Amino acid sequence: MTKYIFHVPDETMEVFFSKDVGISKLFKERIQKDLQQEDIVNPYKMLYSMNFTFDDLSNVSSSSNVEVSNGNLRLILSGSGNMVSTTKSTASDVTQVYLLIKGEQWIGNTTFSISADGTDNFQTIIPTTLTNITNTGKQLILKIEITSTTTLIDSVALLFK
Repeated sequence: MTKYIFHVPDETMEVFFSKDVGISKLFKERIQKDLQQEDIVNPYKMLYSMNFTFDDLSNVSSSSNVEVSNGNLRLILSGSGNMVSTTKSTASDVTQVYLLIKGEQWIGNTTFSISADGTDNFQTIIPTTLTNITNTGKQLILKIEITSTTTLIDSVALLFK
């Protein structure tokens, strides 16, 4: 607020702000503060991670019927769509993964799959569940399939060892 004027006979006040702050900006700032306060849990002491914030498609090798909008991965048209990550090379074989998701309405509308050997041999994984990889390898790829236009995925952390 830069200044205010109080009108005595009318009992009204004028307030002047130096910067226009819209409702959407206030909500966005509040959500960002809430997300910063959340702890990421690593209960199985995973050593490495692959993180996706969906600010852009820089970690995506291919996608179909999905887009990044306002920091979220979302389905463009009804039906289904998918995103396949770029391949992450690892120093040793990936044997276990643990997946963490931040988003809205993704439960029941999203399937997560992993390939540790760099092929199309994907294994379905369940978020917040320790998963042993059946086809271990050093070429990690994450695949996300979305089946609802109401699903918004803000971020994904794939923890592995």
